[in-house]
Amino acid sequence: MKFEDAGRALDREIAKLSAFVDKQVKPVTKKKMAKVMRDAAARLRKLAAELDRQTAGKSG
Repeated sequence: MKFEDAGRALDREIAKLSAFVDKQVKPVTKKKMAKVMRDAAARLRKLAAELDRQTAGKSG
């Protein structure tokens, strides 16, 4: 799978998840999900920073 294809697939899945959450998830659960998502985003930022560090100065 190409990177671009993976990105598109991820975008589609996020759209599905968003629609599901809007229609099916209770407000208290949404609040808990928001915290989990923020925590995951923080971990992804750290991973991205590490990838940047590893590839600094290297050509693609």
